[in-house]
Amino acid sequence: MLATKVRASTAGGPGPSPAPKALVVANAVFPYITAYSWGSSGFLGTYSIPATPPTGTGRGVAFSPDEANIAVAHTTTPYITAYPWSGSGFGTKYANPATLPAGNGNGVAFSSDGANIAVVHSITPFIAAYPWSGSGFGTKYANPATLPASTSNGVAFSPAGDAIAVAHLTTPFITAYPWSGSGFGTKYANPATLPASTGNGVAFSPAGDAIAVAHNVTPYITAYPWSGSGFGTKYANPATLPAGIGFGVAFSPAGDAIAVGHSTTPFITAYPWSGAGFGTKYADPATLPTGQGNGVAFSPDGANIAVAHSTTPFITAYPWSGSGFGTKYNNSSTLPPNTGFSAKWNTVGDVKYPQYLAVAHFTTPYITAYPWSGAGFGTKYADPATLPTGTGTGVAFSPAGDAIAVTHGVSPLITAYPWSGSGFGTKYANPATLPTNTGNGVAFSPAGDAIAVAHNTTPYITAYPWSGSGFGTKYANPATLPAGNGFGVAFSPDGANIAVAHTTTPFIAAYPWSGSGFGTKYADPATLPTGTGNEVAFSPAGDAIAVAHNVTPYITAYPWSGSGFGTKYADPATLPTGIGNGVAFSPDGANIAVAHNTTPYITAYPWSGSGFGTKYANPATLPTITGNGVAFSPAGDAIAVAHNTTPYITAYPWSGSGFGTRYANAAALPTGNGNGVAFTQIIS
Repeated sequence: MLATKVRASTAGGPGPSPAPKALVVANAVFPYITAYSWGSSGFLGTYSIPATPPTGTGRGVAFSPDEANIAVAHTTTPYITAYPWSGSGFGTKYANPATLPAGNGNGVAFSSDGANIAVVHSITPFIAAYPWSGSGFGTKYANPATLPASTSNGVAFSPAGDAIAVAHLTTPFITAYPWSGSGFGTKYANPATLPASTGNGVAFSPAGDAIAVAHNVTPYITAYPWSGSGFGTKYANPATLPAGIGFGVAFSPAGDAIAVGHSTTPFITAYPWSGAGFGTKYADPATLPTGQGNGVAFSPDGANIAVAHSTTPFITAYPWSGSGFGTKYNNSSTLPPNTGFSAKWNTVGDVKYPQYLAVAHFTTPYITAYPWSGAGFGTKYADPATLPTGTGTGVAFSPAGDAIAVTHGVSPLITAYPWSGSGFGTKYANPATLPTNTGNGVAFSPAGDAIAVAHNTTPYITAYPWSGSGFGTKYANPATLPAGNGFGVAFSPDGANIAVAHTTTPFIAAYPWSGSGFGTKYADPATLPTGTGNEVAFSPAGDAIAVAHNVTPYITAYPWSGSGFGTKYADPATLPTGIGNGVAFSPDGANIAVAHNTTPYITAYPWSGSGFGTKYANPATLPTITGNGVAFSPAGDAIAVAHNTTPYITAYPWSGSGFGTRYANAAALPTGNGNGVAFTQIIS
């Protein structure tokens, strides 16, 4: 949506590093890599998962120095997977290297000039290095003459790009080599005082004058001066040691702090760093990571620190300053699916906001909601403390994403709650004047200052002012009512009109809308929908209106203007196959989708000023039966269908090619037939 960046520089040298815009976590469960948009307040939304994800547990992640590429070391062949990276996130996977690493990838690093990439792995030769270019991997470099001693866990290039170091399982636990355009040089002499046990992570200081190893066995972190001659005399251990096995280590970009992720509470320990070595340990963060710290990273501007760890939420981040840890950032609403092993920041990224999906359905609790991300459904939110009183028939989020409303079959017929990244808040008071019968559909005005309910029994449409306090005093009914039970309702994008889909001819009624409520009903369209209107939607540009209805052609669309309905668009060449129950336009207005009875239960078309285009191919895996509601995600990269029969909600990636491969079902499904679905995002 916004703001890719160009790294700043001046004639006098590099400028200040921009603020981070992305935080990426390599983790244990599909999709093995999770990428977050990052803002000044912390986690925002998530980037879509790569089209071709890594094939196994992500153990290490690295960005190239120009931040235009990302690589993941992982279990399962090919053991290393790399992608272009841009403001949009992951690009198309690079071809695998011609010669693969020999075993599970545990760590990955790019050289400082971006011309090389190295992967450490579990089987001899324990390290594989390749030239790197805009085309991806080059021909593997010859193995070093003296190999690391066994399974290698961490790797780092020196800032000058003239050395490479490997942390590994058996003595000497750390091995380093000169590096050049020819690859590995002759191994440096081992340090005079070795790390005490298995090396798990390694890092060079930004000035290249020190090297640190996180390892098993006390003191858990060992550091040495570094020069062209290799290791210097070991620095004194910190006065207060990490509390357990050191797994990850990182220096701050200014080189004035060092942090260690480790196995025992507090799971992250940090120290000032200087030419004299470790300073006095910083106070632990007030809110600790919840489990073993595996990977640690400072943001490029030095203003944040992140820890990848076992135990949910799997990634924890804090502000960082000369005083140490700040107050923990709120967790992302969409967590990595399991143990985080490595984390890295990037200053390239578009703003992605947190997204959410809600389903109105039969059977208590009648409304179910989830975080939504490029990986699909997140962990179901707790049910609201006060449930809707009957079958959920329709659902809508407020435009700001700070409220959610559900229509249902039992009084009060409409129920609304505050909404946040934490889920449902305390139910708003019912409106003083209730709708007169079963609520079937609900919509908020684009300004978020009104809410309307389509329902059974005259007046068939009821609207209220809306504010942070909830429902206001009911607006006067329209002078000319809809002709029958209201099933669907929508406001135009400019908030100047409202439309109701209903039983009984003309099946659609539209009115001007203002702060005073309903205006004088627009003339009916010259060509009416052919049967009961079940749902209605305006295009995002406000220049078209579509009605899903009971009788062929099941979907009818018209131009829309300040004068009301224009001449009906031609029906699509390939019609939906049964009763149209739901309709939605994509956020860019380039597509329209209809949920309907009869297989394939969802039908989608390109949309333009000419109307319907050629029907998209059906999804490879169809919803299980009757589609009742449909919605596109705010980013337009996903589409969801509420339907009868488990899993009750089915979602797919969406692109200019149409439906992608169905997302995995939510771990906790809605409890009954899905009747309505809505997405939202919270812009912070």
